[in-house]
Amino acid sequence: MALKNDILALFELNKGEVFSGTELAEKFGVSRNAVWKAINSLKDSGYSIEAVGKKGYKLSADCNLLSVEGIKAFLPSELNGIKLFVYKQTASTNDEAKSFCVNSNSRAVFVAEQQTEGRGRFGRSFYSPPETGLYLSAVFHPNKPIESSALYTAAAAVATARAIENQAGVLPKIKWVNDLYLDNKKICGILTEAITDFETGQVRSMIIGIGINITTDFFPGELDKKAASIGVDVPRCALSASIISELYSLIDGDENFIDEYRKRCFIIGREIEFFDGKISFNGVAKGIGENCELILKTDSQTKSFSHGEITKF
Repeated sequence: MALKNDILALFELNKGEVFSGTELAEKFGVSRNAVWKAINSLKDSGYSIEAVGKKGYKLSADCNLLSVEGIKAFLPSELNGIKLFVYKQTASTNDEAKSFCVNSNSRAVFVAEQQTEGRGRFGRSFYSPPETGLYLSAVFHPNKPIESSALYTAAAAVATARAIENQAGVLPKIKWVNDLYLDNKKICGILTEAITDFETGQVRSMIIGIGINITTDFFPGELDKKAASIGVDVPRCALSASIISELYSLIDGDENFIDEYRKRCFIIGREIEFFDGKISFNGVAKGIGENCELILKTDSQTKSFSHGEITKF
C-alpha cells in the first residue's frame, strides 16, 4: 500500500487527532520528507489536511470524502480482503457490479460519491447528487433459487437500518419491501438485481444496491414531497463499512433477522393499496412471512406476495 494510503487510513480512524511528521515517519519506517510528500499528495486529491502549528497534521473533522482506505479502516479484520471499488462519479454502482460479475465470482462492493444514472425499482431514476449521499452495491454469489431474492433485500434493509442507527443515532423504519423511512419520508432505497443461470434457474450472482440520502436538502419535482435525508452529517466511510459489515454478517450468519425486520416495518396493521404488477388490491397488511412475503388481508381473502409494491399507506 502506498504511504499516502497508510496515512489516510490512520487519519480516518483518528479524525481530528494531530500526528507529527516525526511520529508518522517512525510509524511507517520512512523519512519525514516522504511523509511531507504523502501529505501533499492527499491534499492534491481533495483531502482537507490541516497543519497544526509545529505539532503536526490532522484530517479535518468535516472532511467526508469516500475512499477505499477510509472504508477499509473501519471494516472488521475478517472483511479486509474484500474487493472494494470507490468512484468519484459513475453511472450506477449496480451497473459497475454487473460488469464485474461477467468475469468474476468474487464478492465485491462498489461505492460512489455520485451516480449520474442511479435507478430504483421498476426502472425509476434514483436521485444521486454528489457529496450529500451514499451509493453502494454489494455482490454475492448465492447459487439459490430466484425466490431467495426477497430475503436478500430484507437483509439489506435490516443491515442498513442498523448501520444508520449506529452511526447517526436515528431510528429508520422499513416500508415493505425495500425502503427506509424517517418521519414518513423516504431516506433510503434498495434495489436487488439477480443474474441467473438459464439452465439451472439458480441465481448465479445477486447485486444489492443501496442509496441513502444523508444530508441532501434539495429534491427535484415531486420527490420533494416524498424524500428526505438522515439529516446528520455522519462519516460516510464509517457508514459504508458499517453497512458492509452488517450485511455480510446477516447473509453469512444463522441469525433470524426477519423478526427484526417485522419490528422495524411500519406498515404492519395499516390499510394499504398494493400493486402486484398487474392488479391493485386494497386491504390490511397483516404481517411479514418467514421469507419476507407480505401478508395482505382484503375483504374477500388473505394472500401472500413475494413481489410487488405498496402504492398507498
